[in-house]
Amino acid sequence: MIVGQSGRTSRALRPVERARLADAAELYWVQGKKVEEVGAELGVSRSTVSRMLARARATGVIQFTVHREEGPTDQLRHELEQRYGVSATVAPVEHSETARERMLAVAVQTASWLDAFVRPGVILAVAWGSTVENISLQLRPHPVPDMQIVQLHGSGNVATLGTNYAGLILDRIGNAFDAQVHYFPVPAFFDSASTRAAMWREKSIQQVLALRAGADLLLTSVGTPDGELPGHLYDSGYLTAADMAQMEREHVVGNLGGIFFRTDSSTDRIDVNARSTGLPFNELRRIRRRLLVAADPAKSPAIRTVLGAGLMTDVVVDAATAQAVVEA
Repeated sequence: MIVGQSGRTSRALRPVERARLADAAELYWVQGKKVEEVGAELGVSRSTVSRMLARARATGVIQFTVHREEGPTDQLRHELEQRYGVSATVAPVEHSETARERMLAVAVQTASWLDAFVRPGVILAVAWGSTVENISLQLRPHPVPDMQIVQLHGSGNVATLGTNYAGLILDRIGNAFDAQVHYFPVPAFFDSASTRAAMWREKSIQQVLALRAGADLLLTSVGTPDGELPGHLYDSGYLTAADMAQMEREHVVGNLGGIFFRTDSSTDRIDVNARSTGLPFNELRRIRRRLLVAADPAKSPAIRTVLGAGLMTDVVVDAATAQAVVEA
């Protein structure tokens, strides 16, 4: 007999049974597979996988270690928190790792963050993009009663007609939390400010705007034109060459949820913002908890601007990106 973590005694595991539990534990906790993926690989149901994982923990097949001594990532986390007044998570990834490996590590950390902070009845606003797409792929099933997800800004443009990039991301997040998804069926940028004003008077659009304004949580990244993995707004036909040239003249360093900004965080007199469907920064600050996710040291000037302006309450980054931010 052995004593599990719950304090109850149970029979010793047979070698075959232990190996089976170890397979489930490794697939789920080490390889990061979802419950249904583990079940498919082992040929069992989701409920059986859940029982196997619980038993693996109770019998010590899988164990977790708490590191009480600080490492380099802890020091970076403290510096980010003290300098910018945010709650920070720094994924422990070596500086030599590739951009995609850093992105994966940050996405896994963000998925855990979301699991911890979503609550029944919460409204999560999502700024779609490459980083958030990677996060959506790491989410495990975690049904949350009465949860709603709202698309933060529009996603349509001529080059993407017939596709639904943002919708696929939101659907994946909605499926993970068993939440109701509300799409924002408008272009990323209108042709003119007057067109946007007219659309904002439509009842169907006003319903989405009201949900967006009432969001409790925000999930977003920051976009720049020259990162290791260029932001989706920059490389998918949303912006013209004339737009890009104009923003260079306006000293734009990045965008947050479709709103472009300078190094002093100002957004006024930036032409494309008058046509953008993004959430203005004064409204964005009303969201109680705002999470910025990034895995690219080249984005550090834009990240510093966003954090320095108090636009975020939380941040998840990899070690290399955190180092680039705090070294400024």
